[in-house]
Amino acid sequence: MSKNVQRNVGRPVDPDKDRDILAAGRALLFGAGPEAVTMEAVAREAGVAKPTLYRRYANRDELIAAVATAEAERMAGRFRLVPGSADDLKQALVEFGCDLTGFLLSAEHLNYVQALGASAQVPQSTRDSIYRHGPRGTQARLADWLARAADRDLLDCPDADYSAEQFLGMLMGLDLVRTLYRVPLLRDADALHTRVRRLVSDFLRLHAAS
Repeated sequence: MSKNVQRNVGRPVDPDKDRDILAAGRALLFGAGPEAVTMEAVAREAGVAKPTLYRRYANRDELIAAVATAEAERMAGRFRLVPGSADDLKQALVEFGCDLTGFLLSAEHLNYVQALGASAQVPQSTRDSIYRHGPRGTQARLADWLARAADRDLLDCPDADYSAEQFLGMLMGLDLVRTLYRVPLLRDADALHTRVRRLVSDFLRLHAAS
């Protein structure tokens, strides 16, 4: 055998197991908070052996980062394509806004925020990693998409990162504060959609192309 040819050691990666592992990690993370995400718990929930899990992720921090990254990619999936028109731009922002606010107001996310806030045992490094790969990752994907839309003269966006943060802040409003105070969030799907459309219109007016 040629020295330049390397033998493929071990079993090939099973995409179904990857999916099951991330789904198990997500269920634990949003169901009970970061403390619940242990390698043992994820392996048990996913129905895989621990060696299978460790072949993919060296430790729980890597696993949690992968779960947060997958969630950010799922949330910002529609930003893979650059909008071809102003109508495409508006529609994509509305759909993203409805997806994001629906998730933020879901029972699983509310439980997660409360569990994260109540726990003093979660290391700051873990919190930083979740933020960097999750919310910050979503902002970065949105910023890149806005910048590409601006390149097509669909909006005026000289500081895409700032504009992305502005849009996310508009979507969240006081809901995070209400969550922390455990104030009931009473917003049905129709009212949510109406609110998002208004916010998108306001955002696009602020960024209207000259």
